[in-house]
Amino acid sequence: MGGGAREIDSIEIPLVHVKQHLSWDCGISAVMMVLSDKDRIYIKENLEEISRQEGFDKSTWTIDLAYLLHKFGVRHLYATITLGVNPGYSEEDFYLRVLKKDAQRISDRFSTADLNDVKVEKRSVEIAEILDHLSSGNPAIILVNANLLFCDTCTCHTKKCLMQVLGCCNSSFAYQGHYIVLCGFNKMERKVLYRNPSVFNILTCGKTIQLEIDQ
Repeated sequence: MGGGAREIDSIEIPLVHVKQHLSWDCGISAVMMVLSDKDRIYIKENLEEISRQEGFDKSTWTIDLAYLLHKFGVRHLYATITLGVNPGYSEEDFYLRVLKKDAQRISDRFSTADLNDVKVEKRSVEIAEILDHLSSGNPAIILVNANLLFCDTCTCHTKKCLMQVLGCCNSSFAYQGHYIVLCGFNKMERKVLYRNPSVFNILTCGKTIQLEIDQ
């Protein structure tokens, strides 16, 4: 997170929108949005090899994204209230299956993060800090519950619109983790701007009080 910027009422950080193509790559797509054109193309052309090298195969966790950002030289901070796998995920059938495969790998990545210069802090992040970070012109990749994402880009919130927003997700689960990229805000309207990898090139906005950030 960055700070020290003058207080402003609104900002929109220009990003190249990247739509996910698979059911599991929303996090990768989010990372690609904050990379240079060269690095974005490299990931697109070498995703299978990168997945193998990084060890996440088709199951990415936030710590994997932190390592990936470091790999491509993006200075960042990963803030989380859980150093490791959130035990609450074991209550969801989908995550229970994934946990059996990934738990040890995720634990190892957290334990070696400092040695690999991947900056991780165990703490929560308030909306004021996020807005300050955005004010400096820095986007923020966050993990949210996709079932609670709010979009007011469309004037009418039809089921079709919501299904598009949740295109990569199975909303039958109470919690469905999904990565989005915050890229601006409007304080007067109490809205944040974000790019959602599960939809096409649409700059989406949602009320800050309705974005449930999973840390």
